Amino acid sequence: MSRTLYIGDVHGCADELERIVDAFGFVRGKDTLYQTGDIINKGPDMLRALQFVKDNGILTVRGNHEEHLIRALELPESGWTEKQRARFAKLPMETWHAIAAEVSTWPLWRDTPHALLVHAGLEPGKVRLEDMDREVILSVRYWNDRPWFEQIKWNKTVVFGHWAKMGFVNRPGFIGLDAGCVYGKKLMAWCPEEDKFYEVPAAREYSPVKDKAKTAIDAPCIVPGDHLPEAKQPKSFEDIKAKIASGDIALADDSEHAKEIRKASPSVAAEWAGYP
Repeated sequence: MSRTLYIGDVHGCADELERIVDAFGFVRGKDTLYQTGDIINKGPDMLRALQFVKDNGILTVRGNHEEHLIRALELPESGWTEKQRARFAKLPMETWHAIAAEVSTWPLWRDTPHALLVHAGLEPGKVRLEDMDREVILSVRYWNDRPWFEQIKWNKTVVFGHWAKMGFVNRPGFIGLDAGCVYGKKLMAWCPEEDKFYEVPAAREYSPVKDKAKTAIDAPCIVPGDHLPEAKQPKSFEDIKAKIASGDIALADDSEHAKEIRKASPSVAAEWAGYP
């Protein structure tokens, strides 16, 4: 019998990725591997994780970290923040461009035989994936102060990642697989044919658990405030949201649709505030 495995967010934890595929007993050419995105950033070895994805034909979706890399490299170097400069200094620029070229081929969703696979979630109130905002699909957690998955009905199970603080989710119609591996917790996966969850513990804590909106090089968020003096830069998503609400941060997108998202999910707006 051929089997399927859906794997949660990896964030450069190549050892754990290899271990969970081994634990599953993957048979090349017979079994199918999927993954929830965010292969890159934060962890110890994203290049080896990316190579493992390619070598084993893992079908992934684009995460918010992959999307931020793509968009950052589309900016002129003069437009990079200090945090982005520090991040890009970790590897040769040709390597970053090669990574971006690879992850730009990853779709926002995969409608697989057993489940709909997305990185973060779906936009409540929309019934067609094509009509949903890409930034919501990439980064939604709460929508009108409730988890997005409490406000969605879909015709098959939705598998997602992104929400390490929420952790493992297993409820009718929804499976959340970001179990915080990069934070020293575990990497999780689901096999629908076996109705079984696989997990491997993280070897160690690779990245501390905290609000990384402004404090870490590998944080995805970029807003105009990054160019302010250090003492005046927003330090958290809460700070960014407050500055958006007060008008201190001028948004690149101030369309009616963007205003609707900003009202329903301020964190989505905060993460993408600096991008058109």
